[in-house]
Amino acid sequence: MSRRYSHPPRHDSPHEQRLREIVDELVPDDSRKAAYLSFARELARAERRSRKPGTVPQSACVELGAVQSPFSQRTKRVVAKWFKRGLSGHLLWLVGEAVLREQTW
Repeated sequence: MSRRYSHPPRHDSPHEQRLREIVDELVPDDSRKAAYLSFARELARAERRSRKPGTVPQSACVELGAVQSPFSQRTKRVVAKWFKRGLSGHLLWLVGEAVLREQTW
């Protein structure tokens, strides 16, 4: 089984600093901040990958009248994964909302 290795985040980048600020602002439990920071990184990465320029979002390929979600399947899987790992749904919502609001990076 192959395993994907990603580059470690640059802790001095403005993007990484903003993710840390979001988590510090919203997550009161210091012992869980690392998990929420990992979630925020993964969520931001999933959203960037699902919005590549020149691609048509999958939600645009459904019939008229269907309920369309503004989130990709990849983004939904990230949230479900971290929820199953025991993170609070309420805090996932707050952190995710803040991260996605800032997806102009």
